[in-house]
Order: sequence, then C-alpha cells, then structure tokens
Amino acid sequence: MSTIPKEITTASGKKLELRELDPGDMLDLIEVAGSAMQSASAGAWMGYAQMICSVDAIDGVPVEMPATKEQVKQVARRIGNDGIVALQAVFYPPKKPDTPEQPGAADVDMETAKN
Repeated sequence: MSTIPKEITTASGKKLELRELDPGDMLDLIEVAGSAMQSASAGAWMGYAQMICSVDAIDGVPVEMPATKEQVKQVARRIGNDGIVALQAVFYPPKKPDTPEQPGAADVDMETAKN
C-alpha cells in the first residue's frame, strides 16, 4: 500500500511523478551510498537520497534509478530546490498539534546509544 501520491506539482509548476521504493531499491540505494554510510550523517543522507530516488519522472521525462552518488546529485539538481521542498512536504509532513509524539527511528537509536 503506497502512502505517497503518484504525482506532485512544485511551486514553479514542475510535475514530479513518484514511486514508492521497494526493498530491492533500498538495497541498491545503500550500495550507492557506499562510504556515506560510514559517516555520522548517514541517516540524513539516506533520507534525502530516498526522497530523490522516489522521483520516477520530471515533467513526463522518466528518471532512472541512480547507480552512483554523482547520479543522485544530478537527479537532485534536476528536481531543484522547490522540488525538494515539495518532496519534503510529502515525506516529512508537519505534525498535527493534537497528534501524540511517537518515537522515530532516530529517537530509538539515540535511546539505544544512551544505554
């Protein structure tokens, strides 16, 4: 069951077609990340790259799944700043004021690290 829309439109009118990454795609993305997975910013890099790699087409032009970090950067540049803002709204929607706080993966990792 997909939780992301099939298409979003950026503030400048660019249309981004989206797809939900499957487990195989995520393994490919981890392989692409390579040395980035060894840094303290691995979680941030993966979250950002996952958003970028979910773009299946830009204005109807297909986007291939990146196979290198440089290709992830190239897709990010094609998406542009307003595209990233639109993707963040989908992947990281603002919390509703009446929603109870749920621990995220990063919170669980921090709790584990404290122990």
